[in-house]
Amino acid sequence: MVPKYDHKEVEAKWQKKWEEEHLYTSDIESAINPFYDDKAKISSKERFYNLWMFPYPSAEGLHAGHAFASTGSDIYGRFMRMHGKDVFQPIGYDSFGIHSENYAIKIDENPHEVVKRTTKHYEEQMRALGHGYDWTRTVTTSSPDYYRWTQWLFVKMFEAGLAYKKIATVNFCPSCKTVLADEQVMSPQTAGKEPRDANGKVIEDKSTWERLKVCERCGTVVEKKDLSQWFFKITKYADKLLSDLDEIDWSERVVTAQRNWIGKSEGMIINFKKENGEDLPVFTTRPDTLNAVTFIALADEGLYNEGNEEKVGEFTGEYASDPLSGRKLPIWKTNYVAPGYGTGNIMGVPAYDERDMEFAEKYHLDIVEKDPDENLWEKIEKEGWGKRHTNYHLRDWLVSRQRYWGAPIPMIYCEHCASKGTTFKDHVFKGMAGWFPVPEKDLPVLLPDIKDYKPEGTGKGPLANHPDFYKVKCPKCGGEATRETDVMDTFVDSSWYFLAYPNVNTKEWKVGPSASSGQAFFDKKIMEAWLPVDLYFGGAEHSVLHLMYSRFVTMVLHDLGYLDFDEPFPRFFAHGLMIKDGAKMSKSRGNVVNPDEYIDKFGADALRLYLMFMGPMDGYPDFRDSGIEGMERFIKKVWRLFQLPISNSRFSNKEILSKLHQTIQGVTGDIEQFKYNTAIAKIMELVNVLENNKSQISISTLRSLTLLLAPFAPHLSEEIWVEILGQPFSVHQQKWPEYDTKYLIADQKVVAVQINGKLRGTITLDLEVAGSEKEVTKIAKSDPKIAKWLEGKKVIKVVFVPGKLVNFVVN
Repeated sequence: MVPKYDHKEVEAKWQKKWEEEHLYTSDIESAINPFYDDKAKISSKERFYNLWMFPYPSAEGLHAGHAFASTGSDIYGRFMRMHGKDVFQPIGYDSFGIHSENYAIKIDENPHEVVKRTTKHYEEQMRALGHGYDWTRTVTTSSPDYYRWTQWLFVKMFEAGLAYKKIATVNFCPSCKTVLADEQVMSPQTAGKEPRDANGKVIEDKSTWERLKVCERCGTVVEKKDLSQWFFKITKYADKLLSDLDEIDWSERVVTAQRNWIGKSEGMIINFKKENGEDLPVFTTRPDTLNAVTFIALADEGLYNEGNEEKVGEFTGEYASDPLSGRKLPIWKTNYVAPGYGTGNIMGVPAYDERDMEFAEKYHLDIVEKDPDENLWEKIEKEGWGKRHTNYHLRDWLVSRQRYWGAPIPMIYCEHCASKGTTFKDHVFKGMAGWFPVPEKDLPVLLPDIKDYKPEGTGKGPLANHPDFYKVKCPKCGGEATRETDVMDTFVDSSWYFLAYPNVNTKEWKVGPSASSGQAFFDKKIMEAWLPVDLYFGGAEHSVLHLMYSRFVTMVLHDLGYLDFDEPFPRFFAHGLMIKDGAKMSKSRGNVVNPDEYIDKFGADALRLYLMFMGPMDGYPDFRDSGIEGMERFIKKVWRLFQLPISNSRFSNKEILSKLHQTIQGVTGDIEQFKYNTAIAKIMELVNVLENNKSQISISTLRSLTLLLAPFAPHLSEEIWVEILGQPFSVHQQKWPEYDTKYLIADQKVVAVQINGKLRGTITLDLEVAGSEKEVTKIAKSDPKIAKWLEGKKVIKVVFVPGKLVNFVVN
């Protein structure tokens, strides 16, 4: 009798063994060994930094979407380890920020305590999934050891003239009670949420939805407020952020999203004259169509909505004349001109712009059809009507948040110094007199543990209610001063975390920054050896947030001399979004998949295999309970295969060898391209062939099958490798199997035989025979394994796919 495969016992056993043997702990310190020699330095090609985008612990545990994405990353790390790479695969928690804080508010618990519990459970879940993480180098962004370096980064930005504070019209979410960066505000359609008012009620008039802009997190319609806020000058790097996209290997949809968000456009600013004699500067990318302009379109904060379809406008009652002909042109407020685009004013040229045409037709404005004149570029400049100008959609990064759960901004304001016009060193930002960074030796500025941490929506964060926090001495004059009470956007925390992992145990990390040494948190030899990240695996939804910000921060640190590379992730793969029973997973739909339940019932390997088998890694795979049951049956089939008597003297026949080497070739190529679903399908086909040729399977073939399964089903593979095949621990340190080209030329085909769509067996046929419906049907019916399913039944229809399948439809 075949012994039962006990997934709970097997998975617990090997997870314990992997931990005891430090199987996934990387030798980071080899780069700073006291006997370190550049000539003996391990080649960077032998090291592989494999990174999954770390999760934010905003609830009690991971959901299956996390399991889907993290497993995809783990498989690739295991694959590279079996290719001889020294794989560094760390994990951490993006624990600061609005998601974690809102969850704490919801359950009425202090965020400090919530994060301790949630991160502990997240770790338990990821260990249960069998992921090969280096648990000795975990980071948590809400830990003082971590955020003192987030604050150090802010100080360096300020010292470099890249951090400044100004009063600006900003997006404000009345529900989250904080400001939002431009990247966090979008149309309801883009956010995938129903728009809600400040009281949380869904706005019923759907005709207004396309005009609205909502918070990407909660869907509340944002308001505009004039507040004094901190910004990072990311616009200074707009050209480099754009041009370097040509040098990195990223999923195309992410590259496109970044190009569009940066939005570089070449054109001119042309001065039109209003009736009162005032200049009206207008930006256009088509000066050659000045002869066809019929109206002026103005941006309007109240009307504008990115992604809107219907054009909406209001006539201002004013007119302006164009410099070319003096024609009188009406001036309109519109909803399709972005407020920050160029001057906020554009030429309306219906004959050469589709949006202008829609607007002109709706409001019955003139349409002038005149041929474009390229000479107008030089005529406009010559006559002094305008000048050439490059415009960007990208705006500076707003990093202030009026919340509690974040890294305090390490800045101090002194009224006395401000009154004297005293600035930090030779700081040139207008309005920055009196502002000074916290001395590096005094970092971190600790986030106090307070009870009244909930946001009030007053434009000030909760820390503004605590004089014991904000009353300090000025680092410049020693007088009374005030500490900044806003905290940093959580995307500042995550903009550099990948630099932290290899350095968390170094002297630099533990000692902290020093104003006298100007030291950074990392060891340069470690950085040279392990960075940049070899493969970054994450969601496309972070295209213009985390991914853009991380590129910017890396470029800044490079320019400041701290890094010898300026792109953090030369290779990035954007995974897809898992759905459940045809719909996006959400608590309101009641279709959120808890991986714990499936691991307990079916095992981690069954869940891993099913998550990867559902569909393309970059698609929208649909989780269905019936599917994972099928994967459980596959694991049992593999287990039964290895319970057969194994003989070292047995040799596999030609059919088996051909299928094996085809599978090795196919699976290798599929994993390299993240086509895990087709890789698993190929392994399943191999298992079927082996099952039909049980007496002719060699131990070498079984070893190869185990190695192919290892990245997908690490526990099952380890159990088979060590306990059944008697091979040395661990299967995950073995060399990936290689294929022999002489076995790749197939002269036979394995044809699946189905009865009413259910697989009942396979038959192996010569290529010529496998292509004949008549011959395949005849041979299949005569096969005893198939004949028993046809006995006493009438064949109504035969479905035939040459060389692949024959399906008998019976009554």
